[in-house]
Amino acid sequence: SKFFITEEGLAELKRYKYVSGGYSWLDVKVNPYWEWVATLMPMWLAPNLITFIGFLFIVVSIVLVMCHDLTFRGVVPGWVFLVAGVNLFIYSTLDAVDGKQARRTKSSSPLGQLFDHGCD
Repeated sequence: SKFFITEEGLAELKRYKYVSGGYSWLDVKVNPYWEWVATLMPMWLAPNLITFIGFLFIVVSIVLVMCHDLTFRGVVPGWVFLVAGVNLFIYSTLDAVDGKQARRTKSSSPLGQLFDHGCD
């Protein structure tokens, strides 16, 4: 067989349904904001693209810090950490919104979940 997943495994993937681990007290407080942000997303916008854009914000933060100090011994300007903090907030928001977008557009899938958790 050319594939790593057996026919039985593929059938199980088709039946798979994600079950959340629950909400923390902070999730409950911030969820109205995430719901509002999700309404700003156009219906044609793929949830995986939202995930990827959020991931890019983290990559930018890492590259920015690395450009200023690869040794973790130097002095990094304060604005770099401010940008990294803002990027982390944007990433967190997009990470919460991508699943809401998937449910809004009825495009949830095991592959989308794998991509989301892989980028996390």
